[in-house]
Amino acid sequence: MQFTTIADPLNPHDGSGTMLHTVLKGSIPLPAATRADSKIMHHIAALMQNSARSADGMAATLLPGSHILESPRIILYATAAQTPLFLSEMEVLAIATDHPVILLRRSDGSPADLSVDIALPGPADFSWFLDYRLFRGLAGDSWLVPLGSGPSIHLMRRELFLSDHHPYADAWDREAGIDRASAHFASHRIGAWSW
Repeated sequence: MQFTTIADPLNPHDGSGTMLHTVLKGSIPLPAATRADSKIMHHIAALMQNSARSADGMAATLLPGSHILESPRIILYATAAQTPLFLSEMEVLAIATDHPVILLRRSDGSPADLSVDIALPGPADFSWFLDYRLFRGLAGDSWLVPLGSGPSIHLMRRELFLSDHHPYADAWDREAGIDRASAHFASHRIGAWSW
């Protein structure tokens, strides 16, 4: 397995910084997506009531095995690699395609234990949302929520909706929603979903 190093990682607290230099200089190829990674990407697509297909073009080159949602155009990638791997590729891809990129980081011990990094390109700026968790509300709605401060991201059928109003009341409620999301994800791995 080959890894790349990143000289100046992002500051997750202020969302600033850039990773462009590591890709543009020609970083070492990173680990490819596995079958388990592909299943995680399809699960996220299902939460957004969407279908995912294998990405092509620049997405397939920078993040081999990535998937793209048809509507909205969101690029998904899952990996067992830990931060900061893949951040520079995410940034280049988000800027070049003008599509959000969602990176799902699974734990080796538990595929249901996901952390999520999101790169959102904008007309005048670029936003990073690092170390988010999948959250499931009591009504079955799906969100990406921060463990600390920052906006929550509602996974909707046609868009990602950023909100300063969180879908939980307090830290206990947030943990309960994260546990519900993990249980929902684990329930979909039973039967044909073998890891």
